[in-house]
Amino acid sequence: MKVLVPVDLSEITNAAVRTAKRICETHGGEVILFHAVSPAVYIPHPEGADVLDVRVLQEIEEGKKGDALRRLEDLGELLSPVSSKVVVEVGDPRDLILEVEERERPDLIVIGSHRKGLVERILIGSTTEKVVKHSSSPVIVIKGFELTFSKRVLVAYDFSQTAEKALDFALKLLKPFSLTFEVLHVEEPINIPLTKKLGRAVDERYKEEKRRYLEEVKRRIEKEGVRVEIKVKEGKKPAEGIVKRVEEDGDLEMVVMGNVGLSERRRTLLGETSREVFRRVDLPILIYKEGRS
Repeated sequence: MKVLVPVDLSEITNAAVRTAKRICETHGGEVILFHAVSPAVYIPHPEGADVLDVRVLQEIEEGKKGDALRRLEDLGELLSPVSSKVVVEVGDPRDLILEVEERERPDLIVIGSHRKGLVERILIGSTTEKVVKHSSSPVIVIKGFELTFSKRVLVAYDFSQTAEKALDFALKLLKPFSLTFEVLHVEEPINIPLTKKLGRAVDERYKEEKRRYLEEVKRRIEKEGVRVEIKVKEGKKPAEGIVKRVEEDGDLEMVVMGNVGLSERRRTLLGETSREVFRRVDLPILIYKEGRS
């Protein structure tokens, strides 16, 4: 398994690196540590550009790259015995991470996200959020606290093909660890213009079919040797039900969600549910993308 870990060398870096190490120790593979160095800013003299100024800027950038390389190499030693390589480039991290992803084609991205205040949650534009929105690889966002791979994982499930693939990916990734899966379905009200009596009958039949299928999902997970529980919650919006469930259970350590993968030409915002949960939940989140096209 190839895991790309973009790092900003802040306090969240070590948690992301340790998570990637645990995954690669278990599955085998390589960790790619990436850091983007901000460009040196040039303020021209009134007379115009000076060749000496350009050379100074280049020296500053090379110095910053050298320092970042040394720090990443130290992180690489912490990853031992997992194989690793370091990549440092100059530019906007939001764009460079996606370029490295296209070049390296990792199986998984592990990236840290700083805990945010209310105002920051409303705004879009952080490096992590752009990577989550625009990457074509599954992404684990380390936020709130570090993964221990020993507690409970909430898998949001809506019966879609994407949800099925997200569940399968999570099973493959997390099966070797001592975890319990909780498959959560948020049941939204059915808005079909029917008579009251017929509407209730259709609603009950629909719910019964879903319960039967969820039992099949449970048996499939148990066959893999993974502990699992099925939960169904009523809710007007899936995101509200997921967030409420996270708030109820302090033993959850990760949320797994699916999101339709986007090609380079069709990259757009995350779906409404994924975006809202990403912003409101202070737990590590695995967002599965259907794949590259």
